[in-house]
Amino acid sequence: MSQVLLRRQKTRIAGEPNLIKRILVPLDGSEPADVALHFALDLAEKYSAEIVLLSVVPPVTLPMVASPVTGILHIPPVAMGAYQKELRDNYEEMLLESLQKAKQNKPDLKVSTMIAEGRPSDKIVEAAKEGNFDIIVMGSRGLGGIKEFLLGSVTDRVADEAPCPVLIVK
Repeated sequence: MSQVLLRRQKTRIAGEPNLIKRILVPLDGSEPADVALHFALDLAEKYSAEIVLLSVVPPVTLPMVASPVTGILHIPPVAMGAYQKELRDNYEEMLLESLQKAKQNKPDLKVSTMIAEGRPSDKIVEAAKEGNFDIIVMGSRGLGGIKEFLLGSVTDRVADEAPCPVLIVK
């Protein structure tokens, strides 16, 4: 059973009967994101809204480990580029699978995809602003505890900075 939490809502008041026309669904391949997608599909069907699936390829980061001989970490740029390309390919494949799942479950809905590279929370907020979305529906990975305190979470940052309501599905 999924739990839904709508938090830090900055609702636009409009005289229109249908306030939800465009829904942004960030996907990262996690189970909570998949649950959020199904919730967003039902929401879109109810309001005849358009859905955009967004996947953000995070930047490649490596731990800094010095060589015992030289004291310098050397990673060939070709290896970093190849890894970033493989990572992007994996995210594109996941996005395509999600699109196919969405079209199979709700064939009458208008569903499209976007892919971006960078810090996920920044790119989600940027897409929400540029795409004039009415709501963001996303999963929560629920890091909790010390990890969330030290690292923060994508969901929390998006909820704080988004220009529209954020529906968090657990």
